Amino acid sequence: MSDSTGFITAGGRSSRMGTDKAWLELGGRAMIEHVIAALAPVTTKVAIIANDLEYQRLGVPVFADSETDIGPLEAIRTALSNTPTSRVLLVGCDLPFVTADLFTRLLSIPGNQYVTVPAGADGRLEPLCAIYCEQALPAVTQLIARGERKVSILFELVPTRVVAFDELRDLKGSEWFFENINAPEDYDRARETMRLKNGNTR
Repeated sequence: MSDSTGFITAGGRSSRMGTDKAWLELGGRAMIEHVIAALAPVTTKVAIIANDLEYQRLGVPVFADSETDIGPLEAIRTALSNTPTSRVLLVGCDLPFVTADLFTRLLSIPGNQYVTVPAGADGRLEPLCAIYCEQALPAVTQLIARGERKVSILFELVPTRVVAFDELRDLKGSEWFFENINAPEDYDRARETMRLKNGNTR
């Protein structure tokens, strides 16, 4: 277990899905519960970032964003402002195929970087499956105050370690780690993926 706090972002509007995607059932439990299960073994504690008190029924602390409609930068600020540890592992609730092995690998990356962010197989960075250190908070706060919304700008301002997908490819299930569930067709695909992962070929 690493001295870090896992924060799950669940404050999005889910406008493309038409319903709160965190509660969509996948493999017999809500998507957000899959993320909690992956974080719990490798972090000191788990918390949720959301503006809906309904998430309290999951039995972990819930923190609301101080500002809305800002996006990932506000989630990073909320996490770093409320963590009892020096670093946080921030994960979106719509990444149900993340695993404890993935998080262990990310947390074990050495160096003095403020951010450790993985890239998917397509090379795109995954800021909502990344590690942020408390030293990054001033830069995050300044970016929000300036009206910036792109989290990629943060990576240019502070020491950042990009973890190439080739560094994660050997992990079991790596091909599904960064499958985002944003729209109904994504959900259909995720259910098929879960069926295959569970060995049900019917």
